[in-house]
Order: sequence, then C-alpha cells, then structure tokens
Amino acid sequence: MKKFIIVVVALLFSISSLQAQSLAGYKICVNPGHGGHDSNDRHVPLENGVSFWESEANLSKGLYLKTMLESLGAVVVMTRVTNTTADDLALSQIVAIANSNNVDLMHSIHSNATGTSTKANYTLILFQGRTTAPTYSNSLVLANIMGEQLFKTNRTTRWTVAGDFDFYGTGQAYLGVFKGLSMPGTLSEGSFHDYTPETWRLKCDSYLKHESWGLARSFLKYFNGGEYKDGIAAGIVRDLLETVPASYSALTLNDRYKPINNVKVKLEPGGKTYTGDGFNNGFYMFDGVAPGAYKVIIEVDKMKPDTALVTVRANESVFSDRLMTLNPILEPPKVVSYSPADSVNEVSNVSPIDINFDIRMNSNETEKAFSISPAVDGSLKWDTDFKKLTFTPSKSYVPGTRYTVKISKAAKTHFAYNLEKDKTFSFVTRAKLKLVSIYPKNSSVDISTTVLIRIAFEKGINATTLGQKISFTDSVGASVPLTVNQAKYSQGIIEFEPRTPLAANSLYKIVVREGIGDVEFVYSPTTYNVEYRTEKKLTFTGAMLEGFENENVWQAPASSPNTKGINSSLTSFSILDTKPKSGSYSGRLEYTFTGKEGEIEIAKLIPISLGSSSTAEFGIWVFGDASNNILEYRFIRENSAIEKVKMDTLNWTGWKMKKISLNQIPGSGAIQFKSINILQTASGTLSGRIYFDECLANIIVSVKDKQEIPTEFKLEQNYPNPFNPSTVISYKLQAASHVTLKVYDILGREVATLVDEFQNAGKYNSQFSIHNYELSSGVYFYRLTTPTITVTKKMVLTK
Repeated sequence: MKKFIIVVVALLFSISSLQAQSLAGYKICVNPGHGGHDSNDRHVPLENGVSFWESEANLSKGLYLKTMLESLGAVVVMTRVTNTTADDLALSQIVAIANSNNVDLMHSIHSNATGTSTKANYTLILFQGRTTAPTYSNSLVLANIMGEQLFKTNRTTRWTVAGDFDFYGTGQAYLGVFKGLSMPGTLSEGSFHDYTPETWRLKCDSYLKHESWGLARSFLKYFNGGEYKDGIAAGIVRDLLETVPASYSALTLNDRYKPINNVKVKLEPGGKTYTGDGFNNGFYMFDGVAPGAYKVIIEVDKMKPDTALVTVRANESVFSDRLMTLNPILEPPKVVSYSPADSVNEVSNVSPIDINFDIRMNSNETEKAFSISPAVDGSLKWDTDFKKLTFTPSKSYVPGTRYTVKISKAAKTHFAYNLEKDKTFSFVTRAKLKLVSIYPKNSSVDISTTVLIRIAFEKGINATTLGQKISFTDSVGASVPLTVNQAKYSQGIIEFEPRTPLAANSLYKIVVREGIGDVEFVYSPTTYNVEYRTEKKLTFTGAMLEGFENENVWQAPASSPNTKGINSSLTSFSILDTKPKSGSYSGRLEYTFTGKEGEIEIAKLIPISLGSSSTAEFGIWVFGDASNNILEYRFIRENSAIEKVKMDTLNWTGWKMKKISLNQIPGSGAIQFKSINILQTASGTLSGRIYFDECLANIIVSVKDKQEIPTEFKLEQNYPNPFNPSTVISYKLQAASHVTLKVYDILGREVATLVDEFQNAGKYNSQFSIHNYELSSGVYFYRLTTPTITVTKKMVLTK
C-alpha cells in the first residue's frame, strides 16, 4: 500500500504562554487514532479533489499536543508520529506501549461521524467502564474536564461523557484501546468530521492546533498544573450575503453563511497578522496573546474592511465571528453570458435558461424583469452569490418554437443600479425526433437469422408512445414473435430479436411508424420501412476445439497486457447461459472504451494447436454488436511470432461464423490460436456486448449453399435512379480491405459517409436516404474507395 507521511515542521509557541504552569514529573501517552489511509481510516471526499482523512487530522492534533505538553515539562510517549500503513497499530499494541512506558495517563485523539444523512456536531469523551462507575475513577474526572474544554474550544452543540460499557450497550469492555490498560485512559471525539462545515474546519491547520490547546488546558487542570497566563483570540469570517449549499445541513445560524477563504486578519496592538487558507472554513486564530483589549481588523478583497473589539482573558479562547459585506459597486450591471446562445436552433425542449451578471443582483427586482415569450411556466433560482439566474421550465417547451428571453432595464443590482438597456436573446426548440440509425439497413442482404434489430433515436424514448408503432413481419406479412429489450429506451435505443431463428434466404420487413415520442415530448414525423434478406442456409461442421462452456480457460480482459484504453469496471468476459449458439453456454464480452485506440484481448490461457498451414479452416461463431469496431484473431507461429489477422468489422448483429484458412495466416511453421481481440475504431461505439461460441477447426461448409466470392471489384449504378427519397448502391469486393463509400454534391462537398470500415470479400448493398439530410434536387456523386482503387458514379435526386 502507498504510504502517506506527514512532514512536521517546527511548531513555534509563545514563550510567555508556558511560564508559571507545569506538568513536570508526569508521563502521558498520546495516541493519534487510525493511521495510513487504511481501511479503518475515515475518509470524506469534499470538492475539487479535496478530501478529509481522520488519520491526518488526528496526527496533527497529536503532534501539536506533544509540543505543548513537553513545553510544560511532561514526558510524552507518542504511539505514532507519521502517517503510514506501519503506523496503523493494533489496539493491543497501543495498550502495550502505554503500559510498558508506565505512563500516568493514556489519551486517544479522534473525531466522530454519524455515517448517515442525519448530521450532528457534539463533543464526546469515552472511557472504560460504566458511565457512573468507570474502571479508573480518574478517567471520569478527566472526561468531564476535557468534554467542557473541547465544547468551548470547538464550539460544538453540546458535550457528553460515557463509559464504553453503557455507550455501546455491551455491559462489558468494548473499546480495544482501553482493554488491559494499567492506568486511566480517555478517548476524545472533539467534533463530527462528516458534518460538512466542520469537515472543512478540520482541514484548517490552525483549527486543529486550537483543539490541541483545549486538550492541553484539560491536562493542566486534571494534574493541578496551573493555568496558562495568556489566551487566544479566534473566530470565523463569513459572507453575510452568501449561504452554503443546502447539502451542508447547517446546524447553527452561523454555519448557514458561507465562510470566506484567504482572509487577512490583524491583531492590534502588537501587529500580529494571520492569513486564512483556501479550505472553505474562514477560521483565524492568534495564540499566545497577553490578556487585554484588542482590535481584530479583517480585510477581504472587494468587501468592506471590518474591525471588532475583543477582550482576551488568560487560559481562555475568545471568539469574534464576523459577517462581511460587499463594498458598494456604483455602476450598472452587465449580462456577461447566457444560454442557450442567441439564435441557436435545435435546443433541448427541457433546457434551462441561464443568465450571468457581473455584479450581485437584487433577486426580487431582477426576477420581475425576466420574461419569456411565448409564456412558459417554470421556476427561477439564483446561485449563492446572486450573479447567476436560472429559469427551469416546469414542462417541455413547444417543439419547433422560437422563444425570446428578455431581461428589462428594471433589473437591479444589490446596490440599486439598473441595467442600462434591455437584454434579449432567442432560441428555437427541437421540432422533431430524428432517427440516428436502423440495423439492418434497408435492402440489406446476408443478415443473420438470429439478428438483433436495433433502432436508435437521438433522445431517450417515451415508452408510452410505442404502442402499435413498430411491426416486424415475414415475406407473407405474418408478425414475427419477438423478445424486446426495454432497458435501453432511456438511451433512445429500441432493440428486439426473434424468439426463434428466422428462415434462411427470406425477406423480412420492419416498419417504424411516425409518432414515436421522446422524453422531451418531441415526436418523429416520419415512417421508416426496412426490407432485408436473411443469409443463405449454410451448414458449418468441424472439430470442436473450445465450446465456451468453462470460465477457467480464458484470461480476463483486464488481466491481459495487450488490453488498453478500457473502463475495467465496465469490461468483463463471462461464460453465461443467456445466449448459447449450441450447448448450454456461450462467452459474453461486455466492454467500454475510455478514449481512442482502445484494445481488448480475450486470451486462451492455453493456446489451441491448429497444426501447419493448409487449406483447412478455423473459425468462431460470433454474435456481433454492430459497433463498427474491428474483430481480430491472433495466432502464434512456431518461432513465437504473434500474427494478427483482422477478421471483419463488427457491423452486424446475430450469430455469424467468422473463419479463416490456415494458409491465409502470415508466417511459417506450426500455428496456435492465441486470442480474440476487439480493436476500437474512430467510427466505432465506445461500448458494446459480443457473444462467442464454438471454436471449430477443419470447417466444412455445405457446397450448394456456399457464398460465391466476386472475381472483380465493381461499383454498380444506384437503383432506382433518379430517386426520392432513397436509393440502393451495390458493389463487389474481390478481396478483403478497408472501404469507404461517400456521397458528394456537384461542387465536390461531402454530403454523407455511408461506409467507412474493413470488409471481407463479397457483395454489399448500402442505402442512401435523404431523410437524414437536407438536400435539394439535382446531381450527386457517390465514390467507392479502397487502398488500391477509387470509382465514382453519378446519381440524380428528384423532388
């Protein structure tokens, strides 16, 4: 485990504060609770990467206390002075340290937490035994002294003491830090570190030191060691006009106000200065101050200077909390930014409207100056500094409507200056729900008989609008029984698949009717018809090398050194019974890429021997995810060289056999199958789900049904031509390669990319529909490009 070490710089204290008091002759064991950011440490994430660790705060308090007690003549035994895993001692070791050093007292320093949404901030002192009958009677004496001192120092809501027998309800010893102690022991929970205002205060080094002064005063009183002759002036500086977020659950009126960072405080006479930290606590402290009358002078940028009179008393902390106000800004406000931007189209139909001012505004007057036309019901809310006004509609805007927002000159600043002129801007809401894609595409062929149909819209789907809107029928118009996946409606995706495999080499039709609505109550105005043909009936037989029935034969993707660029918590490979091609199980890869050029490897723990190069074929059944990423197989040759073979672009769904002849694998010598790899592409989706089943060797395909490989590269004339609203572009590839098919207007500007992927040799059809583009009648060109050849043809759109 990584070790965290706190470097302690010399702690300086006023010499005068340590005169006429003494703890000489006493030995005290100080235990800063927890240690090392380990599992039993208490961690509270705050914001902007800042977090609180109890082990750190406890150690700081303990080190300050050590210096204070040693300055009083006491011998101090620390159970830890750094914050590493090795410092997180077993409780029995802490007890042994105290006992072996024959100390007079052992004290353990902590802070508390409710661990729930209910917040508290009181001081608790614990000891062993019953609350009224402690194991060591002096433990109760010290607990009462310390409880009152820390209550005053930390200004918690109350203080209480308790024996662990009663507090935990066990009727016997509970806290391990007390078990076996041969002297009185106490444990302080000075305040609650999961009460957010206090969490931020516990990030302040001076605040921790101040609690240590409270502990030191407690020991002086307990041991009759006298009192400090000097005192402390402290306080918290807050903004009168800003409040903390509601999530802080402020327990006191003062804690409702927002603390000010980096405050500058001066104490006069004497010229002492203090600069606050940036941890949202506003705390300041002057220790070692001689009794008497002083001025506390506070300066904060852009706020009125503030001066308070305080009277410092010996052996006490006196507080002067200040609420600061802004310096008047005697000029008109400006609208510095707003959203949506002016004249923008396609704005979300539930989009909030944000208006940002450069000066704190008068909320009542500015809200009266706000208007939107056409009128919309909604609510107005300010941020904590009253510079940002947000309007949130209570229901969706009207689709395809232009709205005009106006802030009139009646808007006023906090200092009563009006906006110089009206500010207006407008936006247009989304008019229709757009289709992103349908798989299969219209006029597609060679579609798997176990296809997963996927219809993707631009926004989450309102399920109540789907009734009678989608049909899936065979060539004679009979409905196909379906299994529907509703889990992706919120992503705008409608998925369904046939309950039993479809007929081979047959036509099927999908109709997506107009009127499907999204979560913003915007509707699709278009009906889409998709006709496709399933693949020919192919029979694959061969020797079964791996049936995907056992998990312990595949390496987890995250464990492979070749896997990269993934979210490991969302990427896994499992053997499941949810979608077997044959047998009882299949392998399922769930994956999520996190950036670009990601790669996933599912490696066979023991590679599969395939023999030498020959015409024999090796393949795996793959249920694709239409992600447009690359499927790759990797093989090991006799000389240990790794050969990578791109099998196909994952542009299909349903089961398909993806196979290769052994003599097409580069290299020489004996061959072993090593792994299945998924390569992220620029046009590929970031996440997906792929199934695998049946690794076969010596594959035999039924000859009468075997698909013919084209003998030439050819781009066909589109059909129909002229066309409206769609046309099909067909082409042939005599060899596997990367292919792009793009459409251009007569000026050579790219209109659409229909294909951009690696494809195997074969015949392909691609549909071009004007529904997704705003095109006028005229001549257009389509261009097919591979690494070795480019062909362009002309087509005509008529309206």
